[in-house]
Amino acid sequence: MLKQHSQLISFIRGCLDVLVAAFAWGAAYFIRFNFFPYHGLPVWRDVIINLGIFLAITPLVLNGVGAYKGRRARSVLEELRVLLFGSLVVWVLLIACIYYVEHTRFSRGVLLLLLPMSTASLLAERFVARVILGAIRRNGWNLRYALIVGTGRLAQKTFFRLRENSWTGIRVVGFVAEDASIHGHIRGLPVLGDVRELTELIETRGIDSVFVAMGGRHGRDVRRVLKALEDTSVDVRVIPDVYGSPVTSNLSVSELDGMPIISVRENPLEGWRAVYKRAFDMIGAAVALAIFGIPMLLIALLIKLTSRGPVLYRQQRISFGGRPFYILKFRSMVVSAEMQRGAVFAQPNDPRCTAIGRWLRRTSLDELPQLWNVLTGHMSLVGPRPERPELMDRIRREVPGFPMRLKVRAGITGWAQINGFRGDTSFRKRLQYDLYYVHHWSPLLDLKIMIMTLVRGFRHPNAY
Repeated sequence: MLKQHSQLISFIRGCLDVLVAAFAWGAAYFIRFNFFPYHGLPVWRDVIINLGIFLAITPLVLNGVGAYKGRRARSVLEELRVLLFGSLVVWVLLIACIYYVEHTRFSRGVLLLLLPMSTASLLAERFVARVILGAIRRNGWNLRYALIVGTGRLAQKTFFRLRENSWTGIRVVGFVAEDASIHGHIRGLPVLGDVRELTELIETRGIDSVFVAMGGRHGRDVRRVLKALEDTSVDVRVIPDVYGSPVTSNLSVSELDGMPIISVRENPLEGWRAVYKRAFDMIGAAVALAIFGIPMLLIALLIKLTSRGPVLYRQQRISFGGRPFYILKFRSMVVSAEMQRGAVFAQPNDPRCTAIGRWLRRTSLDELPQLWNVLTGHMSLVGPRPERPELMDRIRREVPGFPMRLKVRAGITGWAQINGFRGDTSFRKRLQYDLYYVHHWSPLLDLKIMIMTLVRGFRHPNAY
């Protein structure tokens, strides 16, 4: 029954996607030939053939990327990722198919407009569907009823998460205890029985889903429960007993030749992400050097004319993988600045600063030579700021979790800096923002940080 219901829902979604795709095609066609100059409309035969190809491959590709799988436990971001990827694949396949259809002309303008139009239309359709389904489920319709197997901390956290995310339409009926000695109520829900009665409870209570959240010390019981659930048709989800652990700040699940693997810590910038970010850094640094090349020469000249010593200052820092490198800055202090006080943060009206150096530090222009560090691969345009090796032992002792910052390259600007945490500010607060960046990295987040850095300017009250 549930499988048939799911297939019906998937069929309806596919039909809606075809309608939305047809709308996107029409909108792209209308915009191209009503707002841009043209030398004649395409032949209707060609338009219909190309449209037919587009409508045929859209549901097939979306089904292939998993857009029609059950969405009750799928987050908004996950659905967004699936739809963006699916739209791109449809667009590429459409272009490939059109090229292989002989004697068929097409409009490059329509194809160019079609990708953003179809993507936006699909996202709008799914957003409206999610809003409508959320309202329906909040009123008690289209619900799925679930049991949570377990009564401990993990089971209770599972219950809280399901209750807080009511848009999933999953309503927890009660708990199933690990043994018969546990009974009564937990968090306002009844303990309906123990694992020996699980199959009977599923049949008598009309259960659709079972969440197994028994914890690591019940490993043998978990296997027994899964064995018993093989004779039922319910959806089964196992909650791993690593939830909330300090080492599980960014869990992900993968598969190796059929064996599921839970990653509790891995490099967040691997594969295409690493390639993209390195390309972004190199292109961005090259463009920035071209823009700031003449100002940097003028700054170098001012430093040379106003104080004795080199123009550039090299200082050892720690970056990606805990490896040291020499960061480059325009020299803003007297040559012997650290001989007396050692490695300390600059203070307001610091007497060690030169006249031009004080201005350079306030405007952060002393950081411009780090564009060369980006080109050489020691730094990134965006990332956590690199720390002094002399301060690393202190930071490791006082700020647990700091080594995760070293999973990515240090940056010229970062999420912590644009939120006000730079210079002599709280290590813990800076770490919170840096770890947010590490765990939520995306090309859009990098772009946002770059734009906010430019919009807010280089001046900052903690820069002195």
